[in-house]
Amino acid sequence: MSTTSPRGITPPHKWARPGRFSDLTRPVPKPLSIGRAGGIDLAPLQVGPVANAEWSRDRHLVSSAPAIDSEAPDARRYEMLRQSGNFTMAFATLQPGMKYFEAHDGYVAYDTYWGINFVLGDPVAPLLRYSDLIGDFLKQHPRSCFCQISAPVGAILARHGYFVNEFGSDIELYLPSYDFEGPKKSKFRQAAHKIERESYTIEEGFFGDADHQAIEALSSSWRSTKTVKQEARFLVRPLAFGDEPDVRKVCLRAPDGHIAAFVVFDPIYEDGQVVGYSPAIKRRASEAPTGAEEAITKFAIERFRDEGMTTFRLGLLPLHNVEKSAFRDSRLLRAFFQWLYCHGDRCVYSFRGHADFKHRYRGSVRKVYFGTYTSWGNTLNLIALMRLCRFV
Repeated sequence: MSTTSPRGITPPHKWARPGRFSDLTRPVPKPLSIGRAGGIDLAPLQVGPVANAEWSRDRHLVSSAPAIDSEAPDARRYEMLRQSGNFTMAFATLQPGMKYFEAHDGYVAYDTYWGINFVLGDPVAPLLRYSDLIGDFLKQHPRSCFCQISAPVGAILARHGYFVNEFGSDIELYLPSYDFEGPKKSKFRQAAHKIERESYTIEEGFFGDADHQAIEALSSSWRSTKTVKQEARFLVRPLAFGDEPDVRKVCLRAPDGHIAAFVVFDPIYEDGQVVGYSPAIKRRASEAPTGAEEAITKFAIERFRDEGMTTFRLGLLPLHNVEKSAFRDSRLLRAFFQWLYCHGDRCVYSFRGHADFKHRYRGSVRKVYFGTYTSWGNTLNLIALMRLCRFV
């Protein structure tokens, strides 16, 4: 299955109007408050389909249409993504091998391992459709876990009797006022100067046929230095060659012209427009200069800001600062997440180093959650999730 746009579909490259982007507050017409759950009023999430909703006027989308389980991507799903794909993992829902449950002007993206369904991120749908869409999905797929979800989805799952644990954090930068000035961001400036002094260049573009073999070799070399040797998927989408709608690819070229490092940035949408980006895939050759990723990301952030983007999300900080959830959670799962964050650096993942690196950007931190149907039976679920992601 390809994640590229179907023939004849050219996603619009429109920049967002000025103003703070928020996937949580924009559709809700009144101030939000519920403490640590992310400032979400649960009342608007309990309503059913909204009559005459602006988004449902699209002639391809009928709110009364029956739920559909499907695997093949099509133009309708891309349009749903462009209208409602306003969270970090939205574009990753189109990666190869995913399954889809479509209803209520949106879809739930999921995959299955050992008979357990794993949902990736929030529903790609208008916020006020979340409750009905998730409810219908759970009727058909009750044995499901929800990965890297927001507080509104956690609140809905809690009403369905789910256990909703903190899963880590995401960091957001508000681009219109963001810069790299000040002593706390000096490492980014130093990295950019080092790249320039050593005659490396940063450029944006597609990975053409000439770069394909070099990228494959770089990826293989990079994976050989990691605990996980395979190309990951699901929570980390796999690398795709060729054109992908609205995806931006920025690479670092050595003085002799070969690619020494690159970062792929996935789009974040709102109302049919690209409003921001999030780094999705990173690779770095062993001989690349120290600070290569910082220099590439600084270049991209400044370019996105100058183009009128409003948000940049750094992505998941796995298991960072896991505490007792604002919802009913599994105490056993919480304890395991906390233990793994403190002791899993050598054998699983550099959790603390990853978190320290992303905190250098000095952005605003937002909790993300993991929803599960069981309190004590999550050992199998977590092993299945790791297998699904190719982490083990």
